[in-house]
Formats: sequence, C-alpha cells, structure tokens
Amino acid sequence: MTNLFFSSPFPVPSLRSRASNFFPPQEAFPVTELIRIFTAALFVAIGTAPAVAQGHGPTPDRGTEGLESVAFSIENTGELPLSCNVKLAHWYSLELGQAAHGVTLSATLWSNPEDGAVFLLNPIGDQMPVERLWCGVAGRSWETRFEMPLKRRAGEAENDMILSCAAEPAGAVLDEAAQTECTRR
Repeated sequence: MTNLFFSSPFPVPSLRSRASNFFPPQEAFPVTELIRIFTAALFVAIGTAPAVAQGHGPTPDRGTEGLESVAFSIENTGELPLSCNVKLAHWYSLELGQAAHGVTLSATLWSNPEDGAVFLLNPIGDQMPVERLWCGVAGRSWETRFEMPLKRRAGEAENDMILSCAAEPAGAVLDEAAQTECTRR
C-alpha cells in the first residue's frame, strides 16, 4: 500500500511485524476500572460546581446607599503632566487620569461614615475599596508620588480632596522631577 503523504526511494521496514517481539500482548482494560474512574470524575465535577457558580470570592456591595460622596479634584499648576492613581487592592492599581499644565482632573469617591471606608465605584456600581490614592509625574507617578491623606475614621465621612499639585523642582524636565507637591485649595 502506498502512503500518499510520505514517499521514499528507500524501502521502509514495517514495524508491525517486529512490534510483537518487543511488546507482549496486553489484556483488555477491565470494565470495573472504567466505572470507578467515571464515578470519581463525576463526583469531582459535582463537588466543584458550587465553587464555579459562586466565583472567586465574596461579591462586593453595589451602589451608593449609606455612602457620602467625596469630591476629588486636582489642578495641575506645574509644567509637567501629572497622573493620579488609586490602589484598589493589594495587587491592583487603576489610573484615574492625567492632567497637563493648567488642567483639572476630577473624580468622585465614596465614603462610608459608619466604618470610615473609602470606595471607588466601577462601571457596574460595585464598591471597590480604596487602599491608597496618589498623584505624581505622568510615567513616573509612583516614584514621584504625593499620597493623598485618607483619614478612614469610623463615625466620620472622608473630607473632599480639592488640591493644587505640581512636580518639584519647578522647571524640571521629566527625568529630573524628584517629587510632587500638593496643597489644599
């Protein structure tokens, strides 16, 4: 029989005749073993179904009920563009936006006066806890950051954060900027 996918000018020895010399005949796989494997797989699938349906963890609260809005407004009074960022979890940061010279960047945060927690709402309204909030030179915001003070006191709502910010030293180029300074307006 000719193989259409492989042709060789040399004769190819058949392995079929020699295979019986190397490999002894095997017994058929027992049906009871198949039933045991199938049953184990079924129990694993049924046991993990609730975990898949529930997701990876607790569902965050949604909406603004019981929360007070916190205005966040940064006016860039310096020459270098600034970037403001928020750390929502120990592993996740989000850029709120950038502000060039003379531009004001605004966002709305939310405060829970009962426990002092501060939140940023995602597009579907989930309350994402804010761990840190900072502004710094765009492209180097962490190295040149000014951290916004968050009081997080139970029984008190967070104050509005309306600030003027600029990279220091004044007149520095991007690589020379050492820090960002912000003052309340």
